[in-house]
Amino acid sequence: MAAYMGQILVVDLSKGKIETLETSPTMSAQFLGGSGFASRFLYEHLDQGVDPLSPENMLLFMTGPLTGTLAPCTGRHVVCGKSPLTNIWGESHVGGHFGAFLKFSGFDGILIKGRAAAPVTLQIDSGTGALSPAADLWGKMTGPTQNELKERLGRVQVCCIGPAGENLVRFASIVTDERVSARCGLGAVMGSKNLKAITVAGNEKVSLHSPDKFRELAQESSKTLREAMSMLSDQGTAMYVDIAMMFNDMPIKYFQEIEFDEVDQINAKAMEKILTGRTACYSCPIGCGRKVTVTDYGLNDVAGPEYQTIASFGSNMLISDLPKIALINNLCNQYGMDTISCGSTIAFATYLCDIGVADYGFTWASPDKVIETIHAIAKREGIGDLLADGSLAFAKKYSREDIVLQVRGMEIPNHDPRAFSGMATVYSIASRGASHMEGDMYSVDMGADVRALGIISGDRLENDGKGVVAAKAQDFRAFFDSVIMCQFAFVPPETIISLLNLAIGTSYRIDDVLKIGARSVTMKRLFNLKCGLRTSDEKLPRPLLIPHPDSVTEDFIPDVDAQLDEYYEYRKWDRKTGCPSDAALEELGLPGLNS
Repeated sequence: MAAYMGQILVVDLSKGKIETLETSPTMSAQFLGGSGFASRFLYEHLDQGVDPLSPENMLLFMTGPLTGTLAPCTGRHVVCGKSPLTNIWGESHVGGHFGAFLKFSGFDGILIKGRAAAPVTLQIDSGTGALSPAADLWGKMTGPTQNELKERLGRVQVCCIGPAGENLVRFASIVTDERVSARCGLGAVMGSKNLKAITVAGNEKVSLHSPDKFRELAQESSKTLREAMSMLSDQGTAMYVDIAMMFNDMPIKYFQEIEFDEVDQINAKAMEKILTGRTACYSCPIGCGRKVTVTDYGLNDVAGPEYQTIASFGSNMLISDLPKIALINNLCNQYGMDTISCGSTIAFATYLCDIGVADYGFTWASPDKVIETIHAIAKREGIGDLLADGSLAFAKKYSREDIVLQVRGMEIPNHDPRAFSGMATVYSIASRGASHMEGDMYSVDMGADVRALGIISGDRLENDGKGVVAAKAQDFRAFFDSVIMCQFAFVPPETIISLLNLAIGTSYRIDDVLKIGARSVTMKRLFNLKCGLRTSDEKLPRPLLIPHPDSVTEDFIPDVDAQLDEYYEYRKWDRKTGCPSDAALEELGLPGLNS
């Protein structure tokens, strides 16, 4: 098939064996690539009952059909497997250039299984792979690890873990350049396998069905996108800080309060004081990445904090020192840790100290204590060893599961469902636990809807209809994650379909967008059911069902049950068991998978 390399590299670390597996054209046609393809592949090949940190778990690095082409914002890849943080489906997307180089190396994906007897790296180049000892890299931060591998191997792209992944921190990340596969703790899975890094290189071309027409449409859509997203390009994701504050969407003091008087010290305008450049992923016309310099802390042209990190370690912990937040962000990147889960877990520990349940010396507005704790978590020392298992595990030690902000073990991202009601459905139902990337209802209800697909914005403080719109938004984003295309790319679905058809030689239609996405959503649900998913866990934590008094949200709280009733009816899933009906599976071309 055009646009695909047609094979996955399969690496058995236990046996030291490397082979190739032809990709199924049928599976590619149904799921495209990315996390959609991965969900179907791992459902079939991975025993969902395994311990996530055992050799039997697998990691699948996947690209999409448009990866490595000129289509806008398609330089991403995804890592999938069973999450050690949640014990259910795990996936984590990342930009940069690794995904494109993986295609250029001759593969659509890499399947990792087993466990090496000692630390190793995997080098892939022009259709071949090899394992090399990595004892000299074990213990190193992600920056030095990548620099050393690039010095040895030349023009390669690198994915690696830092000490957090090696020490099995359950929210450890995988880092490429300074882009991060952050959520779900898949860096710990990589660490459990003694796999320090993967390098990719090669000069294989991505063949296209209609290259001239594809190039013309890709360049035209990139130009349109660049103009439409100029504000994001100019300000980065920190542009959302002021917007979030206006809507009461940004967390303050572990989501307890609505006012943070020092927000002007952590917004996009404040970022200008330390800004020294910007970065873009492969084939991205936007360039939302920031480079910052803080000489006092030895930071020189390093990745600047994104909105989620600014919220996690800034407003959520009452910290207004942006240079310190930049330092915290750099530490998390170098150790290899998810800033959302890390920040939320430290904030929860601070909250327990604040209300007198715990006594670890945590206080609000204490960046130096946070920095000290990040070192301790990554090294699993002292209190850090407890926090390294995530906030739910920490809450269980104090029997306070009722107040920790998580869903299915994954910490709530920095969007408040009391500000955008549809996020209640998204958080409660998302395949990997609380995730804002599986349905961005906050942007939908600010007007970024997709009317051609029935994703229509409404009153952000209403419940009626939100379950259905959230389901459609979830399908749309699952489609994006199968293409793979960055969710900041507000490219019309008609254009994406045209790009796919010109690239692959298919005849997809606009009606296929939500159907392809729904297949992916459904496969992840089937995977999770085999992991032991319970519908009783599909709920928001109690503190997020307490209204904010005197806020612009007018004391609103989302009606989760009413929204989920709508969601389940739309999907044709059983509300009690969580299982897709036979009719739902038939409609998606997935008959018999309920058995």
